[in-house]
Amino acid sequence: MSYCVNPACPQPENVNDALKCKACGSRLLLRNRYQVVHPLGKGGFGATFLAVDTSLPGRPNCVVKQLRPSANSARILEMARELFQREANTLGKIGDHPQIPRLIDYFVGGKQFYLVQEYIDGCTLKQEVKENGIFNETQVKKFLQ
Repeated sequence: MSYCVNPACPQPENVNDALKCKACGSRLLLRNRYQVVHPLGKGGFGATFLAVDTSLPGRPNCVVKQLRPSANSARILEMARELFQREANTLGKIGDHPQIPRLIDYFVGGKQFYLVQEYIDGCTLKQEVKENGIFNETQVKKFLQ
């Protein structure tokens, strides 16, 4: 399946080989490289998606983070661009820290900003707490390691 990342799209699910969204007409391959498969989560500032990198052998999974500025004013968009650039620079400097997914790419598409990071399979902290209850100090340390 291919998934449309247009926040206004009424029907974002598309067939795997589609180039444009059947519902809104948006291009489905981000930066001619990343095919979004499905959403992972969303919050006040954006959304995250599971994607595949179609330009690499084996089509490895990655995470696409989409920053969605809530206002259209030039001032707000410029502030969002600066924050986006700062986050990309910080992630680039961190490099291969074992606790932070590696930055693969970043780019701007229209009025939205995208960070592409390494996908790390596993449970979220929210899922862990739901399954195992609230952690004590020892469990927190073990989880973080």
